[in-house]
Amino acid sequence: MIKSFYFFLISLLFLTSSCGQSKQDRKLSKSLDELIPKRLTKIAPGCVVLIAKDDKVVYKKAFGMANTELNIPMQPNMLFRTGSMGKQYTAIAILQLVEQGKISLQDSIQKYIKDFPSKGYTITIENLLTNTSGIKDYLSEISNPSKQKETYTPKEGVDYIKDEPLNFKPGSEFRYSNSNYYLLGYIIEIVTGKTFENYLKENVLDPADLKNTFYIHPEKNIPDMPQGYSKFDGKIEKANLQEVTIMYSAGALISDADDIYKWHKALYNQHLVKKETLEKATTAFQFPDGTFSEYGYGWFIKNIDGSKTIEHSGSTDGFQSDEVYLPNENIFIVTLFNCYEADMDWQLLTNDIARLAIGKPLNDEVKLSENILKAYVGTYEVNLNNINHKLVVTFADGRLSIEASNPDDRLPKVFLYAKSENEFYMKEAPLRFEFVKDSNNVFKIITYNNRGKDAEWTKTQ
Repeated sequence: MIKSFYFFLISLLFLTSSCGQSKQDRKLSKSLDELIPKRLTKIAPGCVVLIAKDDKVVYKKAFGMANTELNIPMQPNMLFRTGSMGKQYTAIAILQLVEQGKISLQDSIQKYIKDFPSKGYTITIENLLTNTSGIKDYLSEISNPSKQKETYTPKEGVDYIKDEPLNFKPGSEFRYSNSNYYLLGYIIEIVTGKTFENYLKENVLDPADLKNTFYIHPEKNIPDMPQGYSKFDGKIEKANLQEVTIMYSAGALISDADDIYKWHKALYNQHLVKKETLEKATTAFQFPDGTFSEYGYGWFIKNIDGSKTIEHSGSTDGFQSDEVYLPNENIFIVTLFNCYEADMDWQLLTNDIARLAIGKPLNDEVKLSENILKAYVGTYEVNLNNINHKLVVTFADGRLSIEASNPDDRLPKVFLYAKSENEFYMKEAPLRFEFVKDSNNVFKIITYNNRGKDAEWTKTQ
C-alpha cells in the first residue's frame, strides 16, 4: 500500500494533449513534469495545475492521488475548497454595489452594522477591503468562549468579532484579517436583502458562467471532490473540514481549475465590473505617508523576481489553493492541493511554476559557507507597543530557517535565502532580513517589508 501511494505521488496521471504546442510550451511542460512530482511529496497527496498564456490554456494536468485510502488518482477537473481565494469574489460583489451607488467605499461600517461599536475611529468599507481596518482576525486572534458555537448565523459571527479592541488605527497598517471579509458578506446581506450565497450566485457566479463554483453545502455529496488531508509533523492524515458558517464570505467556495481561469477571464473582459473598478481593486492600497500596502481589494499585489503579480492563495482544513496572474506577461496560473500544510511549500511551488512559465531561473541564491550561516543562529527580540516579539534563527541541512515564536506574528518556520553575505529574503512574503553587528560586535537583525525598514531585533540567545 505504501509503495503504491508513493508511486502515484510521483507519477503523472492525467494530461492534456500536447498537440499544437509551441517549442517553448513543450519545453515548459517538460520542466513542469519534472518539477511538480518531485516537490509534491512534501506538500499533498495530489494536485491540479493549470497555466494559461495569452488567453490560451497551455498546461493543465493532475498529479498524485485524490484519495490514498481508496487508491483514486487525481483528475484535472476535480473540485476543491478554495479558502481565502474566495475573498476576491466577495470584493467584486461589494464593488458592484459601489458602482450601483448603493455603497460608498468611504462609508463607515456602522452605517450598515448599526450596533458595531465605535472604537474611536471611522472604519470604512475600503478599510475592510484592503485589510487595513485594524479589526482582529476571528480565526487566529480572538478567543471568546462565551460566544463560541458549532455553527453561526452571519449576525452571530459579527457579534463574535465586534467587541474586540483594534490592533491599530484604521488605514495606517496592513494586517490580513478574515474578519474584514466576514463583515463585508454581512453588509452585502443588509444592503441587498438577500443571503450572501444567493446574491453571489445571481450577481457574480452566474454572470461569469461558473458552472463548477459553489457555496459549500456540507450535506451535499460532491463526487468529483478529492479527499482532504492535513499534514502535521510530516504525517499526512484525513482532515476534519472546517464548518462552512465559520468561513462564510471569507472563503466558503468550491471550484475547479477551469472555473477559476474562467473567472479570471470574466473579470478582465469586464463582465462583472468596469475596467477602472478592477484596476483599482488590483492596485496596492496607498497609506497616508505615501508608501504602499501589498494588498488591493481582494488581491495581493506582489512580484516574482521583478515581474508584477496579482495573486491570492487559500488555505483551509484539507485543501490549499493558489492563483497568480502576471499581467505584463499575460500568464495566469492556478494550483490546487488536497492537503493543508503549514510550512508554505505549496506557495513556493506555485511561485517556481510561475518562474518557469516566464522563463526565469529557479535558484538565484548566493551560496555561503556553514561558518557564516551558523554565526547568525540565535534568538532575536524586539518590543513593539509593549509586546515582546521573538525571531528564532536555526541551521540544519546546510540552510538557515527563521520563525516567529509569537503566533500573532504569523511567521511559521521558513527558509532564508541569501542575497549577499548578510542579506536574506524569504520566498513566501516580501520580507527581507539584514544581519549587522552592533557596537558590542553582536549580530542584530534589521527587517524590511514593502514599506521599508520594519524593526531592529536584538540577539538575546
